[in-house]
Amino acid sequence: MATAVEKIFSAKAGRPVKAGDIVVVEVDACMIHDVNGPTAVKNFAQIAKTVKSPAHHLIVLDHFAPCPNAAAGNNHLLLRRFAKEHGIRLVDVCKGVCHQKMLESGKVRPGGIAVGTDSHSCTYGALNAFSTGVGAAEAAVIFACDQCWFKVPPTIRVEFAGKLPRKILGKDLALELLRILGEAGASYQCVEFGGEAVADISFDSRATLCNMMIEAGAKGAIMPCDEVARRWLAAYGVTGEAGVEPDGDAEYSRRITIDVSQMRPLVAVPPHIDHAVAAEELEKVRVDQVVIGSCTNGRYEDIALAAEILRGKRVADGVRLLVYPASPEVEAALKAGGHLDALTSAGASVFPPSCGPCAGIHGGLLGDGEVAVSTTNRNLNGRMGSKDARIYIASPLVAACSALCGFITDREVLG
Repeated sequence: MATAVEKIFSAKAGRPVKAGDIVVVEVDACMIHDVNGPTAVKNFAQIAKTVKSPAHHLIVLDHFAPCPNAAAGNNHLLLRRFAKEHGIRLVDVCKGVCHQKMLESGKVRPGGIAVGTDSHSCTYGALNAFSTGVGAAEAAVIFACDQCWFKVPPTIRVEFAGKLPRKILGKDLALELLRILGEAGASYQCVEFGGEAVADISFDSRATLCNMMIEAGAKGAIMPCDEVARRWLAAYGVTGEAGVEPDGDAEYSRRITIDVSQMRPLVAVPPHIDHAVAAEELEKVRVDQVVIGSCTNGRYEDIALAAEILRGKRVADGVRLLVYPASPEVEAALKAGGHLDALTSAGASVFPPSCGPCAGIHGGLLGDGEVAVSTTNRNLNGRMGSKDARIYIASPLVAACSALCGFITDREVLG
């Protein structure tokens, strides 16, 4: 009677554990990036001289990429030196967004534990692993001894029923679930996904869905290890993984069923991510900037679908369309499919793989009173520039339609 996450921790602990138990277990992979990675490196220097398992870890320079100031440049130098000294793989500036590179790395395995010094590290649950964000102190300890302490989280079971419409992506599913849960409704819990419609959810959409669960306070999120996950793993050299599934009589803190059949594209209205309404209700909202990308929606499916909406057309006058692929692999696939040409011909600006304006550092920040439609994950005041700007969070399909029309809409999606 164990949930998927309880099974993962039980296997790691070598004994049965349940929600609420405190365990110290081995971590299979850890990612640090250029925001708090430097602090992790400095912490590490105080407790150890050698990284125990350098091949398990990843260092990514993505938030300050390309580097916008000297302070960030010095942090990059520190991380490059540390990576070289200890033999840890480094993903340098404009070579990919941290969570996408972890998914592509082969380091995250079904039934494993993977962490990162970023709140959206719950993304890796798309590969049937337990994944969560940790602090710089925990990352330093993991680098030193491969271990970390955890409190086994309770689990919310979410089942998707019905037939998934073509126009509904992982972002819409996430926004619907956030509307139900609220901004703290999954605090220190894991969200476990299942139901008949899960098989229809692409891997890219699964990554989006898991990524967004931190916005409800979740400690993690986990998808089944099915053919969708196995195809992704095989593409990156990982085969033969059995994964973990919950017992039929597992105990959950809450059960939620969502019928996806009649869903329509959703948009989160600022400044709250759980305030989701149908896109069609916002058609009087004019748009200044549209952002497609980030660790949430910068994957191949996201950008390719947006490109198909824009192919042969032009972005509306006065709208800036910024596109940030999540990795060079995604960028290359989009180029090979003619999608980048379609975007640039439509008036989009396509940037090298990085976080872009999502964290409010640089790369397309908003001025006073401006309105953005973004495929990123947060819309709080000041997240992407001015505190007087407004950020509407939506899927790549709604974002592309809004760029085309100059106001928030899903008209082109619905035909």
